[in-house]
Amino acid sequence: MEKRVWHTETIDEAAAALDTNLEDGLSEGEARHRLAEYGPNTLEERKKRSAFFLFLGQFNDFMIWVLIAAAFVSSVVLREVVDSLAIVAILFINAILGFIQEYRAERALEALKKLAAPQSRVVRDGAEKELPASELVPGDVIMLEGGDIIPADSRLTVVGAFLVDEAPLTGESVASTKMVDPIANPDIPHGDRDNMAYMGTTAVAGRARATVVDTGPRTEMGKIAEMIQTEEEKTPLQIELDRVGRTIAILVLIIAAIIFVSGLLRGFELALILLASVSLAVAAIPEGLPAIVTITLALGVQRMARQNAIVRKLYAVETLGSTTVINTDKTGTLTINRMTAEKLYLDGHVFDVEDKKIIQEEAEVEEEDLLSLLTIALLSNDARHGKDGKLIGDPTETALIRLGDDLGYPKEKLEAEHTRVDEIPFDSSRKRMTTINRADGGFLVLTKGAPELVLPRSLHERYAGENRWLSSDRREEILGVNNRLASEGYRTLAFAYRAIQERPREAIKAEEEIERDLIFIGIIGLTDPPRPEVPPAIETAKQAGIRVAMVTGDHKLTATAVAEKIGLLENGGVLTGVELEEMSVEDLARVVDKIGVYARVDPSHKVKIVNALKSNGEVVAMTGDGVNDAPAVKQADIGISMGQVGTDVTKEASDMILADDNFATIVRAVREGRLIFDNLKKFILFLLSANASEVLTMFIALIVGLQLPLLPIQILWINLITDGFPALALGVDVPAPGLMERPPRRAGEAILARSRLIRIVWQGFWLALATLLAFIVSLIVSDVPLLATRAQGGGALVAISQTVAFTTLVTIQLLHALNYRVATTTIFSKEVLRNKLLLIAIAGSFILQLAIIYIPFLQPIFNTRPLGAIEWLIIFAFIIPALVIIDVTKTRNVIGEF
Repeated sequence: MEKRVWHTETIDEAAAALDTNLEDGLSEGEARHRLAEYGPNTLEERKKRSAFFLFLGQFNDFMIWVLIAAAFVSSVVLREVVDSLAIVAILFINAILGFIQEYRAERALEALKKLAAPQSRVVRDGAEKELPASELVPGDVIMLEGGDIIPADSRLTVVGAFLVDEAPLTGESVASTKMVDPIANPDIPHGDRDNMAYMGTTAVAGRARATVVDTGPRTEMGKIAEMIQTEEEKTPLQIELDRVGRTIAILVLIIAAIIFVSGLLRGFELALILLASVSLAVAAIPEGLPAIVTITLALGVQRMARQNAIVRKLYAVETLGSTTVINTDKTGTLTINRMTAEKLYLDGHVFDVEDKKIIQEEAEVEEEDLLSLLTIALLSNDARHGKDGKLIGDPTETALIRLGDDLGYPKEKLEAEHTRVDEIPFDSSRKRMTTINRADGGFLVLTKGAPELVLPRSLHERYAGENRWLSSDRREEILGVNNRLASEGYRTLAFAYRAIQERPREAIKAEEEIERDLIFIGIIGLTDPPRPEVPPAIETAKQAGIRVAMVTGDHKLTATAVAEKIGLLENGGVLTGVELEEMSVEDLARVVDKIGVYARVDPSHKVKIVNALKSNGEVVAMTGDGVNDAPAVKQADIGISMGQVGTDVTKEASDMILADDNFATIVRAVREGRLIFDNLKKFILFLLSANASEVLTMFIALIVGLQLPLLPIQILWINLITDGFPALALGVDVPAPGLMERPPRRAGEAILARSRLIRIVWQGFWLALATLLAFIVSLIVSDVPLLATRAQGGGALVAISQTVAFTTLVTIQLLHALNYRVATTTIFSKEVLRNKLLLIAIAGSFILQLAIIYIPFLQPIFNTRPLGAIEWLIIFAFIIPALVIIDVTKTRNVIGEF
């Protein structure tokens, strides 16, 4: 079937195009034929990878390949089974965590399927029957009523006070009142297509008859399903760690080869120099890096969970910290997602309603007139309290009942005194509702609706307890107040009444006669108010260099008013869905940084906004709660869903869930993300500078022809105790001052930027130099030749000097961790004491080093000798100057940047 713009067509045109009978529906034979042609009314699902291949895919990473090779070399060449088992264990832990995250992500479509209606009432061969919704086809005539989930995209043909909650699709917080007339504008947003009902939305009230126009993947919900099945993109951190892994692997292999060749040229035995080269290569690769990254992220996730931010994907934590733009939905995110009566226009004055009371400043509220206003608001109202006390019905009407409850006028009490006997229901063309209720000695006509339609039907107004003529000047004055409230983002309803003596036989047939000569009482302004914590959170985001933009399905006027209240409109102008539709991603990218509010947008528009921002190099966070938000949430660098009001679809598509639906939680999560990246950077650079010192120690020694300063087992031990607890302690370091007062890190900023590589090599050089000088002095003191003269390169006295070099390098690396605890201040300040865990890790690792030096049964394993006072003097004589030099160059930023 050709693609048609159904909302622009008349009922008869749509029926003709669908070749259906609006009264009798399709025949069973035709329905079977169309089911075979169009397929079942279900959402298409791409073929999933099996659990086995999902798990296997976790090993498809360059750094993982390098570590697998390292594990193989450790076990086969070096015979270090424990070390290889540790590497394998790390790899499997990471693979299991990654598998769990991907497996959960693939449930997104399953959550979307839950929104589909299981059954539907359809007319076939002139008879109404109930069928599985999956069997619906284009052309089917379906019956709908309040409480039904719309089973397919449909063109409405008959409506009776039919309201549909379209928030899951459009984000609109107010239920949409439906009609059947065609709409001329083909590009009007989905939220304004009042003659259509879309799959996955819910009928709130009334009844309707409709003709199915699209099923399954061709529905708007089906298009969303297609969008959320895109491939996952790697986060900046994952990309960076891939880059780091490749760089390390290439450098290590080159250096190991040079060391091997140099050792052979110096006369070392083939087996010894091969063992030393391979040991150095294995040690230089930070096999602890994936584990520490995972642990650091996991601990950060736990901290965030305690602050109501539940992270579904570990690597998303760091991405959140580098966010430059937050696109946030309005309803339920910036606002409380509950229509609330905040303004009363009564007796010529506008009163505020706050904390369940009327704020009286300019005038006193006339209690009798207030009661009259609330009587109309509560009785011309179909919402009600449920058995559990919760309000049921249209959000606007429930807000009016809540107002009555707050001010001490419960609906049930008024209903007992004024029972309803008839009504003229609300519809979109009339924009008003009238009920006939009993009163003493007669009846009351109670009308609520749009002020511009209620005022012309009013002859008088209630003012200060009296009825007075409603002059043209007063009408203009009242409309002026109404326009002002509307411009401030309030939805306004006017209320009027009159007394009659006899009950009309059929009110709906005599609406013009009944809704006349009314007495105007006043206006109530309703809004979905902003969350009180949102404005300060937005201000904090601004200080952190993060732009916040509202992306909503609500009308431009409503969105603009809310944006002004929370200080968001300062970020830029307003763009509507109609304007977005006419723009390409490239056009939008040129203006996207000047927009603070996107109003009346569709799901595809949200994805376009995200793509335009990403094309400008922005790191984009997208918050949302409805199904309509899911594609953009998934497409964003960091997708954030609401935990309380969010749909399962959006939660499964997101990277993080806000358990409290609090926008301020996002800001706290950004802070946590920045802290985690800072700590990741600290321990990665620490590990690499420490490993660089090991490589340089061996490289320089072999180049100049020294005895071997370190044995293979010693190299592996150094890697174990310095890459372990000290690095982990840096991964959970406390935040630096001004964390949320600096701009986000630049998009694509590499951890191993040129300046940092220079710093790694520079610091590694001083650590290596201190180690070599201590080794050389120890050799001289022991009267051992400095240069390698024997193939085995050892002996008892050489073993003492090797123990000195070994201990020097371990100790200086442990103390070097303090340089990354305080990256811009001296290690001799009180700042080093803030991370107690790091101090404990350093002390514990040093005790382990003492153990392998002084415990007899460990000495043969590591080829160590007990050290005396002279050896310790030599060790610290070179450690302290090296640390001072590194500290000075670091604090004065002489070499690179942290």
